[in-house]
Formats: sequence, C-alpha cells, structure tokens
Amino acid sequence: MNVIEIEERIDELLARRIKTADFIFEFIEAYGAPKSVIKQLRGGQQDAFGQAPVLWKRNVHFKIASEGQVGRVLTELASNKETNKQKVRYIISTDGNDFGARDMKSGEMLNCLFDELGVHFGFFLPLAGIERYKIADENPVDIKATGRLAKFYDSILQDNPTWNGDEKRHALNHFITQVVFCLFGEDTGILTAGLFSETIATYCETDSTQAQKVLTDVFTAMSLSEAARGDDCPTYARKFPHVNGGLFKGAPDVPRFTKGSVRYLIDAAQLNWRDINPDIFGSMIQSIVNTDQRGELGMHYTSVPNILKVLDPLFLDDLRQQVNANWNNKKGLHGIMRRLSKIRVFDPACGSGNFLVIAYRELRAIEIKVINRLAEVDGYAPPLWSHVELTNFYGIEYADFAAETAKLSLWIAEYQMNSRYEDAFGKRTPALPLKETGNVVCGNALRVAWESVCPHNNNPEVETYIVGNPPYLGRQMQTKEQKDDKEELLSGIIENYKSLDYVAGWFVLGAKYIGRSLHKTLCSLVATNSIVQGQHVAILWKQLFDLFPIEISGGHTSFLWKNNAKDNAAVMVVIVEVSKKGVKPVKKIFSDEVSVSSKNITPYLTVGQTIIVEPLPHGHRGKPVMNFGNMALNGGSLILSAEEREETIKREPSADRFIKKLMGSEEFIRGLERFCLWIKESDAVEALKIETIRKRVAEVERLRRASSDKATRQFADVPYRFREQREATVEAVIIPRVSSDRRRFIPCGLVDSSIIISDSAFGMFDAPRWNFAILSSLLHVAWIKGVCGKLKGDYRYSNTLGWNTFPVPTLSDEDKEALTKTAEGILLARDTYFDKTIAELYDPDHMQRDFPELWEAHQRNDEVLETIYNGRPFKNDTERLEHLFARYSAMVGKK
Repeated sequence: MNVIEIEERIDELLARRIKTADFIFEFIEAYGAPKSVIKQLRGGQQDAFGQAPVLWKRNVHFKIASEGQVGRVLTELASNKETNKQKVRYIISTDGNDFGARDMKSGEMLNCLFDELGVHFGFFLPLAGIERYKIADENPVDIKATGRLAKFYDSILQDNPTWNGDEKRHALNHFITQVVFCLFGEDTGILTAGLFSETIATYCETDSTQAQKVLTDVFTAMSLSEAARGDDCPTYARKFPHVNGGLFKGAPDVPRFTKGSVRYLIDAAQLNWRDINPDIFGSMIQSIVNTDQRGELGMHYTSVPNILKVLDPLFLDDLRQQVNANWNNKKGLHGIMRRLSKIRVFDPACGSGNFLVIAYRELRAIEIKVINRLAEVDGYAPPLWSHVELTNFYGIEYADFAAETAKLSLWIAEYQMNSRYEDAFGKRTPALPLKETGNVVCGNALRVAWESVCPHNNNPEVETYIVGNPPYLGRQMQTKEQKDDKEELLSGIIENYKSLDYVAGWFVLGAKYIGRSLHKTLCSLVATNSIVQGQHVAILWKQLFDLFPIEISGGHTSFLWKNNAKDNAAVMVVIVEVSKKGVKPVKKIFSDEVSVSSKNITPYLTVGQTIIVEPLPHGHRGKPVMNFGNMALNGGSLILSAEEREETIKREPSADRFIKKLMGSEEFIRGLERFCLWIKESDAVEALKIETIRKRVAEVERLRRASSDKATRQFADVPYRFREQREATVEAVIIPRVSSDRRRFIPCGLVDSSIIISDSAFGMFDAPRWNFAILSSLLHVAWIKGVCGKLKGDYRYSNTLGWNTFPVPTLSDEDKEALTKTAEGILLARDTYFDKTIAELYDPDHMQRDFPELWEAHQRNDEVLETIYNGRPFKNDTERLEHLFARYSAMVGKK
C-alpha cells in the first residue's frame, strides 16, 4: 500500500458517494486495514440509538452523527473511555455532509465538507504506517502533485521502453523538470494562466499521438527569443514566452505519448501548483524515479529546523546579529547588503537542493528586512534586482534526477521570494527569461574536483560556506564503488582509511578546499556521531589536523536526525564545523538548544584542550586486565539452549559436569538463559565418551576444518573447547560490549565461577570489587560516551579504548574500601528487586521512581568516586570529561 494507491482509493470511494455506515469500512480499507479486521468490525453491536460505532484498536473510533452534530459526536468520542483505553489514533464522525476528525496523537483537527475529503487524504496516512511532518500536512498539494507526477512518469516509461535505461535517463529526468516548470509557471503568472494545460488539452487529449510534436514545438519556442523563432513555429507555440535559463536550452528531447499519459498530465495540471513548497517538494519529487520509495512520498524530507541547525550558527546568526547591531547605522546596513551579494553556499551532496533552497530563502528574508530598514532611515529606494543571486549557490549530486530537481527547486524558490519582495516593495524582477545558474553538477562528489564546481575567489570579501548531509555509510554498508572512492581519495593521505565511514571523504575534501582557500571559507556537515568517536578521532581528525591548517570551529553534539517515514531509520548525528585556524576566535558548540562558547573545540565535540585518545593494549597503574569473553569459533554446537541442556542431562546425566551457564550481553541484560559445553583438556577423553557431546564436538571439528581461516583450522585439533578458556576462580565482572545509551549507567555485573562469559561481553576475572564501582559510575559513562564509538544509538564498549585509557588515580586502601562498599551497595540494591532484569532495573523511565534503593546506591557510588577524583562531585559531563582528559594526558605522558 503506497500513497498513490491510497489517494486513488479515496477518490474512487468519494466518487461513489457512499455516505452510509459502510463508508468507514471502505475508508479504512483504503488505508490498508486487513479484511479480517474489517469483517470483525462489521460484526459490532449497535448502540441504544441504533447507530453502530466502529472501534479499530489503536487506529480509529468512528460514529455517524445526526445532521449538524459532527462536533458534538467528536467531543463525545474524545472523552469516551474506550478511545483512551484502546489508544485510538483518530476519532472520526460525519453526517454525510460535514466531516470531522481529530488526531489524538498530535491534537490536530480536520473539519471539511464530506465531498472535500479527498483533498485531505494525507491527514490519515499514519493509518497506513506513514507518519508525516506537520509542514506536509499543511500543504497536501505537495503530496498530490508528486503522486500524479509519479503516475505520469510511469506511463511515459510504459509508452517508451527504450527510455528506461542509462542512455536516456538524463533526457527523461530533464523532460520531467521541464513539465513541472510549465505546471508551476501557469499557476504563478510566469506563463499565461492555464496556457500549458489548455494547450495539451486542446491539441493532445483527443489525439495523443500529437503530444510529442506539440511539446517539442512548445519547448523549442521557450528556448528561443521571439525574434529567433522561425516561420515554422506553430501559433500555439508562439504563445509561450522565451524561458531558457538552461532549462529549455537546445533541441528538446520529448518522449511519445499515449492517451493514458496525456490524461495523467492533464490530471496533474488540475492542481494549483502555486502552493508548492520548494524545500519539501524537491525531496518528494525524487521519489518519482525510485519506485521502491513510492509508499513514502514526501517522507524523505530533511526538516527545516534540522537544516537550520547547520546554517544558523555557520553564518545566518552572524548576519542577523549584524543587522541588529547596525539597525540605526545606514553605512552598516549598506555594508550588509554588499555582504549578502558576496556569500556563496556550496553543498557537495545536495540531493534535491534542500540546504541550498533554505539558505537562499533565509538570505532573501534578511535582505528584505534590511531594505525595509534602509527605506525607513535613509529613504532608500528598493532595487529591482536582488543582491542574493542563484549564481552564488553551488551543488554536486550523484543522482541525475536529483541534480535536475535541485535546479528546479532553486528557480521555484527564487520566484516565490521575488513574490515576497513584490509584496513588500511593489517591485519584482522579471520572471523571464530565467537566469542561467549552471552551478548544480551531476557527479560523484568524491571524484569531482570541488574547485571546478565552486572555484576559489580572489575577492577578500567573498565568503564560502560548504554545507550538507552527505551519505554516512559505515564500512560494512559500503558498496565496492564506494570503497573504491575512498581508496582513490584517501590512500596515501590517511592511514587506516578503510576503517572510516564513507562520509569521512567529505571532511577530507572540505579540509583540502579550506586549506587552499585564500579567504573566509567554512565547512559544516552532518554526519553520524561515529565521526567524533572512537577510532575516527585518531584515524581521521589527528591526520587532518597534521595535513591542513584547520580546526573545529563549531558543532552540535548528538541528536536524532530522522524523517517520519514508515520503517523510519533514524540515526544519531552530529554537526561538525571546520574552518582555517584563527577564523573564529570564539567557537560555539550546541547541545539541546544550549550553546557553550570556548576558545577550542576538540574532535570529540567537547570544549578544552585537544587531546586525542588512542587505543592502549594494556591498562595503567596496575588496573586489572579486561579481556574479551570466550569465543566459540565455529562452535555453535558447543552452545545449548535451556531445553537442549535439560534434554541432554535427562538422557545422559554424566554430561552435567561438562555444561555451564553461558552469559553474554543479552543474557545478562535481558535475563535470558543459554548454556555451553565447557571441557578442559584434562577432561576431554572422559567428556567425549558421552554420545551427545561426541556428536556435537564432531560437528565443530567439521566446521573448523572447512574454514578458510588458518587460525580456525588449527583449533580443529581441539574441537571440544572454545578458542579461549577464560574463567574466574571466584568471580568476574561482566561488561556488555553493546548496550543502550538511553540508560544512565553502563550495565555491568558480577558473576561467579560457574558462569562462562561469552564474546559478546568483556570480562574482568577475579578483579577486586572496587573496579565494579568505577565501571558503574557516571564518570566512566562520560568517558565511554566521549571516546568510544557507538553502534546506532548504543554504547559500543571497548577494552583497549574505553577501559585501558580510562584514567584511574592512585587509590589508597581507604579509597578501595569505600568503593568496595558502594559497589556492594549497588549489588544489594539489585537483590532487593531480585525478580527484575537488568533491562527493567535500568530503564531510564522507571529507575528513579520504581527502584529508589538502586538509584540511591548509584548516587552514593558517584559521590564517593567523584570526591576521590575531584574533591567534590562534578557538576556535569562537561566538567567530568575536562577532568578525565587532563588525567589521561598526564597518564600517557608517564608511560
């Protein structure tokens, strides 16, 4: 079920004018309700008034209203206890004339005539599992326009099979953008109202074979001035103005049409394209060529607030502050106008142009504000032409259609801002002919020379801002082509580059571009937070600082970057701003809308001296060794479920002594049970006499001998054992390798010698309990968050980077005794809630309220530990990290 199909079903339903009780069943079916659910709902009981409320759990509570009573029924449904109990998303009512609904999640209301429901079909898309941004809800024409274009696009491909390959891809993409421009143009006054759609309807609707010629004639005419048009230019084409600007330049390439494709084009033209939002429409229109995204039209949208998190601190905030500071200064305001004309914005992964469009729109808004003020204080006459020109916006985009769409989105944005300018000053730049931009290039940004797209400028007043949201792609997700891109770019520059995320290439090229720039150039990019964590800091940033005269001049710490698409793959991201050294004496780092100023920002996006933490093979100051747990090594047959253990012991009781509980991250956190065969060399002969064990061990031997890895084959000689055999004499600390970063503390625990720790966790075997106190602290969490990488949004613990580097001061016997007590306090508090799993105990939504003894035990632990480190508890994580980095620097300096 996708957006296009939903729209078609709703339109068909309304066309049949079904306004009886059957309406709601066909309505929810249009949004993908299963037939079994509909059958069940149809069997519902009528109420005392002979009406039949319909309650679809978690989705809809519907009731027919008497004439004029839709509002009253909605109020009744909103307060109905079943609405809340069943967590209903929508309450809906209609009297056959009026229609009303409320989204119980967002609180938004919909009130319209029943026959107008099709216009608002997008309001109910969450019923189909498609969440939407509010901006899209407010402008349904974006979704409807894209849906109708998608039908048109599919029809063109069906009529022209040869256009469905690489050879004609650019021609098709460019043709679609030309069509969109015409649809937008006739609804906004760029073209005569209705000119394009009326031409198609008049000359092509009854004879679709004429469409190819008609559009060829029209597009040819739009590429030429009236004087340059020959006598063979038909009368209908002469009505179209000269557009050019690159959009209609050269001989047009138009596909053939059938009756269906003509009909789809006419349907698309019936919408009012004046209200298109260029900042969202660009993303939506891309989905036309990606049929697998059709179910999420409009959902792959980078929200304006997220884009402004990049643009505002980079240059827009500074411009706005300059306006405020010069509000009564005519010379200063004129200087701002000159500055606006010198600002260049370059997105080397521009997609459909969202960052460029928003930057253009915001700069034009500042310009309008300044001109308004100049008119007040200086009698300034607003100029006809804007100081903010599209020629100052540059982009590189890999996908051809997205590059074409970016150009179109910028043209649309320019027209709409010119309309705002006209509203403010009564003047507007002539819409036609379009001005040539030519600054969005289709290509691979890691292969194209950035200077060839956005050349360096010798004018000292020119400011260049590199922005964008490049593809992230960790090492395991990269295609061969992308790995080749990295090799071509990074080999010989960055050691160990193969471990880097794909987005690292943009930071390298950004640093190189800045290094060669003569004047003010800054680069601010969105990336997954791994770019400022773990190995990326040592591999990427350390070498970039050595290679180029750059520094991190701003940034935003981790936040969720997502769209509201179905199956949303939201990621934790950071924003990293880079400039030449000294360009920004005072740097700002943002976190949760709060900014901190500093003279220096580290590559961990912390303030203070730049200290890069590198993995250490061993710990310092006599800290216990932390090792990986035990790896089965092709030894799946060495691992047993609880049921398999029970069956084995029931069949052969003597096997019990060779079976131990196996605990990894999931088993420890979730309370799951697994077991393993644990056979030492001295017991191997006896163990292999047991048939069940012998069969399992034989399978392990077979797999190990068949391995392509030499080390694995060597272990085929001891198939009865794990690769390692690490176990505690008394007890061990278990530390999960991956755990949720929602938890305030990293979950770790103590296990006795009867439990084997698997390789999904680390173990500290027979370590003093005061180490457990350190591992369970906020101080240690701050370090792990700062220097270790993350897996999606989870802590990714590392023994060499997280534990071995963690600075532990020299502890007195009294310190160790105090920490041992707080560690045991945590363990005793957990025992108080013995029936709860670690996952339940450390759920951040419940820990403090539901498990107060555990919460208080952790507070005591943190107070004792931080007093040992600092003489008092730290105020926040920023203070903790500053202290720890200073200790780390002293620690590695003494090794």
